[in-house]
Amino acid sequence: MKALVFCEDIDLKEFFLKAFKKERYLDMRLTAVRGYAKYATEKEVEKLMSKFTEILMKRPESTPYNYQEYELLRSAFGLPYLVNQYGYACFIQAYEQEEQQYHAMPDAFKGHFTLDERGDRVQLRSLGESKKMLDEFLSRGK
Repeated sequence: MKALVFCEDIDLKEFFLKAFKKERYLDMRLTAVRGYAKYATEKEVEKLMSKFTEILMKRPESTPYNYQEYELLRSAFGLPYLVNQYGYACFIQAYEQEEQQYHAMPDAFKGHFTLDERGDRVQLRSLGESKKMLDEFLSRGK
């Protein structure tokens, strides 16, 4: 789906709408919104983002340290792109909510990787360093 958000040749509005409804993971839902926003009105996008933000707000209860998903949402490919590209209030609200939840997590779960503007993964820490940080945090909790 990531490659299709860059497609300019055909109208994929319905494809992205269906993908949003079927996806379970927030980063994949956001990718669908990114594609959908190219074809939809702000009001149509607001409906999806309302559901997205509702799910996002429940994440700390179900998955308190869901750092991987947060890193994807806050990457250059995610919410910051949508805020900068469209400036819709629903994108700004979702980004602010995500940032609030991200900053509430312990530092051991932050800054391990991100996505660039094309959606490609960029390691910010070595895998060994990340594993060590996470292991140390988790061992303190026992």
